Amino acid sequence: MRTITALLFSILLISSHKIKAQETNIVPGNLIVMLEPTVDAELLVRDLEFVKGVKTYIKLERELSHRMHIYLLKFDETAINGEVLLSEVRKKASVKIAQFNHLVEERNTPNDTQFGALWNMYNTGQNGGTPSVDIDATEAWDLTTGGLTAAGDTIVVAVIDGGFDLTQPDLDFWKNHHEIPNNSVDDDNNGYVDDYDGWNGQAGNDNISVASHGTHVAGIVGAKGNNGLGVTGVNWNVKIMAVTYGSSWGGSFESNVVASYAFVMEQRVRYNQTNGAEGAFVVATNSSFGVNNGQPSNYPLWCAMYDSLGSVGILSAGATANANFNVDVQGDIPTACTSHWLVTVTNTTNTDAKNSSCGYGLSTIDLGAPGTNITSTYPSGSYSSISGTSMATPHVAGAIALMYSAPCQGFIDAYKADPATMALVLKDTLLNNVDPILSLNGITVTGGRLNLNKAVRAIQNYCSGVSVNPADDKGASFGLYRAFPNPSNKYLTIECSIQQAGCKVLFYNLLGELVCENELQGSALGKQSVQLDISSLTHGIYFISLKNSGNQVTQPLKFIKN
Repeated sequence: MRTITALLFSILLISSHKIKAQETNIVPGNLIVMLEPTVDAELLVRDLEFVKGVKTYIKLERELSHRMHIYLLKFDETAINGEVLLSEVRKKASVKIAQFNHLVEERNTPNDTQFGALWNMYNTGQNGGTPSVDIDATEAWDLTTGGLTAAGDTIVVAVIDGGFDLTQPDLDFWKNHHEIPNNSVDDDNNGYVDDYDGWNGQAGNDNISVASHGTHVAGIVGAKGNNGLGVTGVNWNVKIMAVTYGSSWGGSFESNVVASYAFVMEQRVRYNQTNGAEGAFVVATNSSFGVNNGQPSNYPLWCAMYDSLGSVGILSAGATANANFNVDVQGDIPTACTSHWLVTVTNTTNTDAKNSSCGYGLSTIDLGAPGTNITSTYPSGSYSSISGTSMATPHVAGAIALMYSAPCQGFIDAYKADPATMALVLKDTLLNNVDPILSLNGITVTGGRLNLNKAVRAIQNYCSGVSVNPADDKGASFGLYRAFPNPSNKYLTIECSIQQAGCKVLFYNLLGELVCENELQGSALGKQSVQLDISSLTHGIYFISLKNSGNQVTQPLKFIKN
C-alpha cells in the first residue's frame, strides 16, 4: 500500500461492538429444528404441546431432510410468543439446532434486457467465463443501488472523456440547474458561462460532442438499473457529469485535461462552501485515457490535479496502459502519478486473468477490475461490447460512488467536516476488500480484483463505534479502557482497568475476521496496559475489543491512525 502522509491520512479503528438487529423476514408461526438421530419428531411435538402453561398448537409440518433429521414445525403465533417458544425448544436435549424459518428473497438482479450479458456484474459462466468471477454486484445491490447519501446529497461521478451522447436514454446526466443554458451569461457566478450540460475543457463551453467511448464508460459507472432497458451500471441511480477534454478521443492536449479537472473541482468546492446549495456533490472522477510511458516528472500539473481534487473530497479512478508493461519501470500517465487520492486500475477477464494487453506494477497499479468484453451504453440508444482498461476503471469509479450511498449519517458528517481524510478512509476500505487473485499477485498493490459487495458492506460498519474528535490527542476512552495517543501513527497504547489478570486486546477487520491479538501486562488488581506496534496493519477501518476470562468488552471505541 502506498505511504500516506500523517497530515492527511486517517485510519479508523473501532471496537467490535455488534448490535443484534431485529429480524424482519421471519415466517410467522414457523420453526426449523435439527434433532438427534434417534429422536422421534412427533414425540418432540407432543412434548411441546404446552410451554409455560400456554397451549402452543404446535405440529409437525414436514420433514426437510431425512438424512440430517431436519423438520419444519408450525405453531400458533397468536397463542404463544415465538421467542419464548424458540428458547424452550433450544433447551431440549433432543434438539441439536433450532431456529426461526425465514423469507428468502431473490438476489437484487435488475430487469434490464441485456443484464444477462453483464458477466462483470453477475458471472454465471456465460461466454466461457468462470462462474462467480465478478464484482459481486447483485449482493451489493441488496444493500444499496446508489443515488443519495444518508444526508440526502445527490451523488455525482465526473467522467472525463472525449464525448458523450447526452440523449442516451439509459444514462442520467447531471445538469447545472443554477445555469440558464445558452444565454451567454455566467448565471451562478462560478466562472463558467453556460455550463449547463457539463464542460468542454478544449472549447471552454458546455458543447458536448457525441462519442462512443465516453458513452460506454458512463454506462459502466451508472447506466440506469431496473428500468427494463438495456444494461445497468455499477450504480442504478447516479448522476454522470459529462466533461470532455476534446472533440475526439486520444487527440487532445494536456492543458484540456487540466482544465477539465479544474471544472470538476470548482463544482465540488461550490458544493462544499454553500452546504449543497450550489455546485455538485462529486465524489469521484473517471479517467479512461492517458499517456503510455509518461513520466510524472514531466506532467507535474496533471499529477497535481489529483491532490487538488482530493483536498475537496474527490477520489479519481485512472486507467493504466493498454499495453503489457511494468508501469513501475516504464512509467505511465496518469497511473504512475503518486497522489494518494488516485486509484489506479488494470483490466481483468471473466476467468480472473489479467488481460495480457494491459499494464501492471507492484507499486503503481492498485487493483484490477473487469475490463474485457464489457457490454455498456453506446450512442443512439444502442449498446456494445468493448475491451480495455478504459472499461475496467469505471467499475472502480462507480464503486466509490456506490460506497457513499451505503454508510450512515455519521460517515457523511465526518466526510463533510474533513473531506480529504475521509475520502482516503473510503479509498483504503475499497482497496482492503478486494478479491485476491493469482494473476495480480505480486504485480499490483493489492494483488486483487474489485469486490463491490465487500467494499460496500465494509464502509457500512463505520458507525459501529462512538465518534471521537480526530484533533483530540489525549486519547479515546470508554468505561474501563482507553486507547492513546489519538491520533496514532505507529504505536498505540491500550490501558485497561478491569480488575482481573489476563486481559487481551483483539483487532478485527471490517469483515469480522480476527487479524491480531495481544495480552495486556500488569497486576491482577491494578491497571493493565500494552503498547502495540500497529504499523503492520494495512490502512483501513478496524474494530477493537477487549476480552477477559471469556467475557468480551464490547463498548464502542474509535481512534485514528495517521
